[in-house]
Amino acid sequence: MATIGQFRIKDDGYEGTISTLTMARKVRLVLNTNKKHDDSPDYFVKTGQCDLGFARKAVAKGEEGQPYLKVFLDDPSFAAPVWAAMFEADGKADLVWSRPKSH
Repeated sequence: MATIGQFRIKDDGYEGTISTLTMARKVRLVLNTNKKHDDSPDYFVKTGQCDLGFARKAVAKGEEGQPYLKVFLDDPSFAAPVWAAMFEADGKADLVWSRPKSH
């Protein structure tokens, strides 16, 4: 897995930067305070005034059952949408991504 973002935990979400070979953007994950139902996103991913995606709370499989955020990112500059995972540790959060395995 590659780390593509580093974030600080805020009262209303997360704030940090997503950096790849082709982009470096300041990004916020803003808490969705108006969830309509259980399938609604827990956070909206924003850069400036633009929407970049959303995130939902999840729990990793296995004995540990570590909580994380499943993050969906999409942008016209991407070849395809990206699914990533954000894990908290030591008061910070890292956004990681791995290329899907081809069959």
